[in-house]
Amino acid sequence: MNFDYNLLKVLAVILETRNTTTAAERLCTSQPAVSRSLRKIRDLFNDDILVRKGTNMELTPKAEEIKAQLSGIINDIDKLVNVSHSFDPATESCVLRVAINSSIAQWFSAAFTQLLAKEAPFMNLVIEDWTETTPDKIDAGEIAFGINYFSMELPKHLVQKKGGRDDFALACRATHPHGGKRMYLDDISEYAYAVHIIQHWNEKEDHISRLLQPFSVVPRIQLRTTHINTILNLVADSDVLFPCSRHLINQLDKRFSFIEFDDALPKLEGNFGYVYSVKRRNDPLILWVNNTVESLMKSLGIES
Repeated sequence: MNFDYNLLKVLAVILETRNTTTAAERLCTSQPAVSRSLRKIRDLFNDDILVRKGTNMELTPKAEEIKAQLSGIINDIDKLVNVSHSFDPATESCVLRVAINSSIAQWFSAAFTQLLAKEAPFMNLVIEDWTETTPDKIDAGEIAFGINYFSMELPKHLVQKKGGRDDFALACRATHPHGGKRMYLDDISEYAYAVHIIQHWNEKEDHISRLLQPFSVVPRIQLRTTHINTILNLVADSDVLFPCSRHLINQLDKRFSFIEFDDALPKLEGNFGYVYSVKRRNDPLILWVNNTVESLMKSLGIES
């Protein structure tokens, strides 16, 4: 029997994603190429494999039966042949979907985008917010790589690696009366604060309120918004303070300065990490993205 074993991997991704476009993105190929492979697969098994039901695509009973056995077969074949897939970012034209916590994206996304434009000019980068559905999307192959605060309660089939440290301070206008000084507990109530709301992260409780809970101090929050530019415009023209990442503060222009928290106050700090599927940990694309992100972090002065 003249059988193309490459169809097995295409079939595995189609069975997992139930979508030829998503499958093409994960396989770093075109949607028409996946559709052609699906036609061959349908002829091979004499079955539709994927059928439309209303607005959704569903697997046929035969496809469900194949899916239950296919993962182990592919792993066995990979072990036997040990195929080495070439990957050249300079010519790669796949869609790369990355999910990043919005707080991290504020200071990292621009540098990441610029680097990929240089090293992988034909790659289509899509950056989206990390949400409660992101882990499932990473597992399904809809998102290749994630960056979020570490550590997280994630399923065992997702890899999470410590990436670096993120410390927080108070951004303020350059001529702020408290600029260059430390923020002591008694100073907190003198100023109003702006909070950047990030869905599925700090919607219920912001950082500075949590920081001050042990001292029974409630900060005066003048603005809560998902729009960081709105906050920065307000801070630049008023005495409102903005608790945010020091990495973001380092990128602000000369209109801004910052205020350190006193050592007696608990520090707002945390680690962030990288997340990808165990199934794709040896994927050349994932290995390259991971190495690229780590190198970029180091160039920004951020060590793990």
